[in-house]
Amino acid sequence: MRNGLSKIKIWLNQGIGKIAPLTHFIPEKTRHAVADRLIRATTPKRITRVHPPVREGRIPYPPGINEYGLFRATIGLSQGAKLYARALEKTGIPLSLVSISFAPMHPDTDHSYDRALSRGGKYAVNLIHVNAPSMEGAFTAFPRRLFDNHYNIGVWLWELETLPASWREALPFVDELWVPSRFIAGAVQKETDKPVTVIPYGIETPTAPCGRADFGFPEGTFLALAMYDSYSYASRKNPEGAIAAFEQAFGGRAEDAALVLKVANGKPEELRALRERLDRSGIRYFLVTERLEKPKLNAMIACCDVFMSLHRSEGFGLVVAEAMNLAVPVIATGWSANAEFMPPECTCRVGYTMVPVGDAYQAEGEPQVWAEPDVAEAARFLRRLKDQPAEARRMALAAQEYLRREYSIEKCAEKMRKRYDEICRRLRKDGAL
Repeated sequence: MRNGLSKIKIWLNQGIGKIAPLTHFIPEKTRHAVADRLIRATTPKRITRVHPPVREGRIPYPPGINEYGLFRATIGLSQGAKLYARALEKTGIPLSLVSISFAPMHPDTDHSYDRALSRGGKYAVNLIHVNAPSMEGAFTAFPRRLFDNHYNIGVWLWELETLPASWREALPFVDELWVPSRFIAGAVQKETDKPVTVIPYGIETPTAPCGRADFGFPEGTFLALAMYDSYSYASRKNPEGAIAAFEQAFGGRAEDAALVLKVANGKPEELRALRERLDRSGIRYFLVTERLEKPKLNAMIACCDVFMSLHRSEGFGLVVAEAMNLAVPVIATGWSANAEFMPPECTCRVGYTMVPVGDAYQAEGEPQVWAEPDVAEAARFLRRLKDQPAEARRMALAAQEYLRREYSIEKCAEKMRKRYDEICRRLRKDGAL
């Protein structure tokens, strides 16, 4: 009985995210207060623990892949699921896409994949593009038969060198893992002897026909862009590093340079503190907080002269790759996954020192470390790119050519097809397929 009530609560909880766009006429403060109460009321206080899937004998489904992901959300994890889907579409593998919607903090506002979505898996292999803490939630949100007697592949993104202890509990839910970077693979392989395959994202950057005037940005001004989503932790994305670097490079002396800081899902107190910090710095700046559709966001990136990411760690670094694909010069911390696709001859890799993470990120209390970028070096890169526009353009075009050659959708599809064929051969040899 308790488990049945929990499933009803999960169903109601999922619905909150779906009705959010219909309540825009309610005053914001009231709307948020009501939503918070509904979420607390419909979140199960106790859910019977979900057991890992079982696979006995022959898999009673035809060859093919069911990809589960947050297809209607707009966070980085959902963008990764869509990029994997684009590559899978090119493999020729029979494909079913299934949207996961059990996270009310990520509203279902992206409907670009709605026509391609299915209600349930049709094929033998599941590709589950959610992180370890969400595995049990994903399994609870669907009938158990969609995971039992399947070959289950997890796609996890993590930003430090060691997985949190709590993530290890999700390993029994998967037969293997696909990850978009060697950096993540190194963390996962410390914890399991299950197969771990590195399949980097194929980068695509659809762009809306927008120019600087559409964003209120001035022509003839050197614009350095930094951006982050509060759901991805400001402590990791380190906007303060970008502000400090720009302040060192141009503070108080450059009328023809401005910092563009794009913040998604910022809390009012966070945005207020950012404005106060920017005002104290004395630099020219534009603080962009409205939600932008992906093509318009890419257009904003393309409008700027530099993209800067002085992060402390990245599991992939998707926006860095997207800026490269748009031929925008990049300045980024030279540690973690983004260093895998940033050739030093055509990108600005910022030096760093390794420091303890402490309680600044997830997995508090575990002995993790990450990078503290060299702000002074980033400032020197900024001045160089502003003072040498021809060299900046040469670097940007070389980085774009490299990215499009090595991180294309076609390259991603090739790697997926190769690994999928290996899985099918093994399952057939074992009599399971």
